[in-house]
Amino acid sequence: MRLYVSLSITLLIALNACSNIQETPARTSEDVLRTAEAIAEQTRQSSTATAVIPAQTATPEPTVATPTPDVTATPENPMVEALYNANVRSGPDENYPIIDIFFQEQLAEVIGRYDHPNLGSWWFIRRVGEGLNGWVWGGAVTFYGNPALVPFFDPPPTPTLSPLPTDPPLTPTVDPTA
Repeated sequence: MRLYVSLSITLLIALNACSNIQETPARTSEDVLRTAEAIAEQTRQSSTATAVIPAQTATPEPTVATPTPDVTATPENPMVEALYNANVRSGPDENYPIIDIFFQEQLAEVIGRYDHPNLGSWWFIRRVGEGLNGWVWGGAVTFYGNPALVPFFDPPPTPTLSPLPTDPPLTPTVDPTA
């Protein structure tokens, strides 16, 4: 019974829709052209880009094997690269005098190491290009290679500051004419 009522209602709605059909007036080519120009202008003034959906290909692309990257060899001799312009010192501590500058992105060979109890690792470097060999703080460089290959060096004696010369004491002089 429900089915019969549902079908009857659907049939009545369909017949009612058919009776309301009105004839659409014919458009001229000028009407079509004006409509196309209006749509084009709206598209040009639109603030959002229209998404372009790429067409799907009917045949799937063959799977290409991803090449395995080449293994980069660890440098035979450990190296460091300066992260910024760093001081090269005569010993592994800030108490030693600065003897040169290790410029940012410069490379140097590491030939020795000292682990400072408070300041961390210091590397004794042999300059590849211009510059003096000396000690550079580990935080100022990027280390390349195997640190186990770098021998530990004893630091040179801590520099002692020599006292500044003092002038002899002033002795009062008496001017007999005064």
